[in-house]
Amino acid sequence: MTALAGFIFRHRKATVLIWVLFLVGVTAWSQNVGSVYSNSFTLPNTESKIALDLLTAHNPAEKGSSIQIVFAAKNGSVLTPAEIDPINAKIKTLTHVTDVQSPFSPNSRAISADQSVAFSTVFLDARDIPAAATKVIISTAKSFNSSKLQVELLGDAVAQANKAKSSSSEFIALLAAFFILLITFGSVVATVVPLLVAIVGLITLSSGVSLLSHIFSIAAFAPILAALIGLGVGIDYALFIVTRFRQELHGGASVEDSVKTALKTSGRAVLFAGVIVCIALFGLFTVGVNFLYGVAVAASLSVLVTMIASITLLPALLAMVGKNIDRLALPGRRSKSHEIENSRWARWAGAIQRKPVRYAVSGVLLLVILCVPAFSIRLGAADSGNDAKGTTTRSAYDLLAKGFGAGYAGSIQIISPINQPTDVDTMNQLSQLVGQDSDVASASPAILSPDQKIAFIQIYAKSSPQSKETSDLISRLRKSTIPSAIGNTGLKVYVGGVTAIFADFAHALNSKLPVFIGSVVLVSFILLMFLFRSILIPLKAAIMNLLSIGTAFGVLVAVFQWGWGSNIIGIKGGPLEAFLPVICFAILFGLSMDYEVFLVSRIQEEYLATGDNAIAVRRGLAATGGVITAAATIMFSVFVAFVFGGQRVIQEFGIGLATAVAIDATVIRSMLVPALMQWWGSANWWLPSFLEKRLPKIKVE
Repeated sequence: MTALAGFIFRHRKATVLIWVLFLVGVTAWSQNVGSVYSNSFTLPNTESKIALDLLTAHNPAEKGSSIQIVFAAKNGSVLTPAEIDPINAKIKTLTHVTDVQSPFSPNSRAISADQSVAFSTVFLDARDIPAAATKVIISTAKSFNSSKLQVELLGDAVAQANKAKSSSSEFIALLAAFFILLITFGSVVATVVPLLVAIVGLITLSSGVSLLSHIFSIAAFAPILAALIGLGVGIDYALFIVTRFRQELHGGASVEDSVKTALKTSGRAVLFAGVIVCIALFGLFTVGVNFLYGVAVAASLSVLVTMIASITLLPALLAMVGKNIDRLALPGRRSKSHEIENSRWARWAGAIQRKPVRYAVSGVLLLVILCVPAFSIRLGAADSGNDAKGTTTRSAYDLLAKGFGAGYAGSIQIISPINQPTDVDTMNQLSQLVGQDSDVASASPAILSPDQKIAFIQIYAKSSPQSKETSDLISRLRKSTIPSAIGNTGLKVYVGGVTAIFADFAHALNSKLPVFIGSVVLVSFILLMFLFRSILIPLKAAIMNLLSIGTAFGVLVAVFQWGWGSNIIGIKGGPLEAFLPVICFAILFGLSMDYEVFLVSRIQEEYLATGDNAIAVRRGLAATGGVITAAATIMFSVFVAFVFGGQRVIQEFGIGLATAVAIDATVIRSMLVPALMQWWGSANWWLPSFLEKRLPKIKVE
């Protein structure tokens, strides 16, 4: 790192120019080719995937996607074809629309018993159509709203088109970071430099994720998630390095030496922290679910770009700014940042060192209590019933529930290939048996596909698609109802539909979660053992990180599943997204390592200089406590800023990540880690001799 710092210092202008050219080039390229984001939750070799493949292969209308236009008569009137037909005719002329099925067509089941609610199905020519085309469909349909007719729309395409953009959240996050950095540094110049690096990283990664969407299947929420992570870690990494640069400068070092020391200490910590975050994220590939690969790549790119910017662009800017880093200082806020022995953090460290066992036990008990709700976690998929009130998807969902029942917004399908005429009779017998289930609102007779090759039964549950009762119904159909109905006929029957897809998705992820967690923890343990030449430190880090993640899941269950505080952020209680635990774990485990590496690296540095563990713990916490708190406050603000964007999955990530960061910086790094390291004494740095001889020494200075 010293060699890299020297090279960048000598070629600082060229380094900045290269970054500017790269930024312009990748942005122009991204804007030229656009993006191709998609959401596909299906898994190979699952019942729901087989059912979907059968339906798509034998029913041409299922090869694209669809939108439901929901109509509701006002003032107690009933719906008529004269009101609906002109709307359908207009929608049918729009781009990407292949057909529109009227609720008044023969054998239609799309009008309620009292004829006050009905829906038309708009068939599209692709699974993912441009948001602009969807918005035209939405605006065209809603233009028919009148004093007698309410028109709302429902469907994945509508939900995607109406999702809030992250730009406003990014602005709020940057504004919050500006004020926190200004308070921390007391200088406008020192505040602007980290923000500039973070913004460059943000723009670069946004363009990069857009380009990668042509190579990987990247979920539509991944770019916002990448921006959320990129902003948080980007500002944090820059904050760590700038803080050390100022400490060295205030201690009398030259600008060049300050850059070199900052990069070989804090820059070294940033490098290892970033690598561990990327390893944790790439651990998602061990789960074997294609949907997660794109998310892992997008999130890893955000960390990688911000990490590289922090150890290349930032040192170049610091070299150019030099001693002007403290220019435009706030009155009374220009302090010597190298004076740590008399700081409040030094006094706090001293208090912990006097009673380390008490602080350690208290901290662990608090974390365990916060983890308790996590044991009640229920995974699935939140549907449009969880959307904010006033949105067209929520209004359409509520109208369908009113007219047809709570389960009508997410049907369950039973599908079977037809090999002989008696198979249709068996399917009809199955339909009758399913209809007798106490949780089933209605079950259609067996419906043959246009080519007569498959038959399917459309089932509507009495409960909503996201409810536990509906999940239990799917399990009951598969385990008992269907086997008892088909007997020894040899008929192959599969349960599908959106609700079944998410149920299979959750089951697949849950079954692979232990292997994923184990692999990430093991690799991180080995890396930290290499870095710190210790057994206890990586073991402590793994356990503390797991507790931090547990508290995040506990808060997520309380807020999004139990509905605590739902009025504040406009959400309704329901299951957590099936993919949330595995992605959250990867991100949080990596982010927790950031603070661990930064804090313990400084303690190790002091220990190697003094040989006294107590002095090392006190000076390490005194030197890093303030910057870790500031970094956590910034990251917390960034994550919270994304909570109010209106997109439920991003809200879940925002609150989960914000909770973990807050707990990590306050309870774990500021209390538990120093208490345990003081308690254990020199044992912190123990490594068996046979490992000491065989482990490669990592030297990046």
